[in-house]
Amino acid sequence: MKTRLLQYLCGGFLVLLFGAMVGFNHHKPRIMILHTYSESGAWDKAVDNGIRLELSRNLIPVSTRWHYMAFTNEPARIQWDLTGKASQRVVDYYAPDVLIAIGEEAQEYVGRHYAGRQDLRIVYGMGENPVNFGYEHSPNVTGINEVLPLREIVDALAHLGRPSLRIRALGMNDATGHAESQQVLNFSWAPYRLMGVQLVEDYQEWQEAVRAAEHDCDVLIILSFTGLPLSADIDRAVGNPQIAAWTENESVPLAIGVRESFVQGGGALAIVPSAQGMGQLLARKALSVLAAPKGGPIPAVEDNVEFQIAMRPGRLAERKVSLPAIYTQAARTSHSLYE
Repeated sequence: MKTRLLQYLCGGFLVLLFGAMVGFNHHKPRIMILHTYSESGAWDKAVDNGIRLELSRNLIPVSTRWHYMAFTNEPARIQWDLTGKASQRVVDYYAPDVLIAIGEEAQEYVGRHYAGRQDLRIVYGMGENPVNFGYEHSPNVTGINEVLPLREIVDALAHLGRPSLRIRALGMNDATGHAESQQVLNFSWAPYRLMGVQLVEDYQEWQEAVRAAEHDCDVLIILSFTGLPLSADIDRAVGNPQIAAWTENESVPLAIGVRESFVQGGGALAIVPSAQGMGQLLARKALSVLAAPKGGPIPAVEDNVEFQIAMRPGRLAERKVSLPAIYTQAARTSHSLYE
């Protein structure tokens, strides 16, 4: 009798405990992380590592869900439209309290549709101008602006021992290229001289620009190039490794990238915004948004000024470029030292 009564009480306790856990999980604040590209990308992985690291330090339980729009190059616009609508359905189903949207396309095809909503708050992570997505007057939007480490590039150039360097920048004629170009143009390059920024339409124009750079510059800043079409007639995107290797081999000026993909593909040096740092800032911002009173102002936009070094010492040696050992150590620490 006592045994049966004990079993009954225990069973009832477990039912109540399970119900409480279901209710607890249901009412936990929800954060959804939306990526433009794929979970297999090096940048995306590093951002996710930063997000997970920061969330692991959080003492307030939250539910999280990751969603990847899963494109690695520029597809046709109709594909983006379909993917954007599918991603919106995922957002609507999960109904997050905070949507972390990472990358320009995540804002264009998903995030901007939720600007002004009272039931969902957006934390963006990108280098583009938030005005492009109607975020500037939206009380439910904040984010992290990706800042190119141009000051750190100038610091690296100081080790070349040449006080009158001429600099050019080369990128793609797309939203990311325009955002990066604006940062380059607005930056003070003293004591060096910026000769200009060129944004090209395709790989053929890219090759022409690299070859022409030797006539009026000593350093060529390589901006983003993912998804660069082969030519005006062939819309197929050229692979990042092909662009990086060709650029490094053919560029007479010292080429310095602002994305790790440049060195991954064969480039000698890149000084890049820290992806893990971006992830940590995004998670921190999302948690601070959750802590803010509903209906009140949310935390202000911040800049991601953290950076990392990616380099190939052997390729730099071939160019007779010598940087202090701390650069090599920094690249090794961030797992971006390529032999």
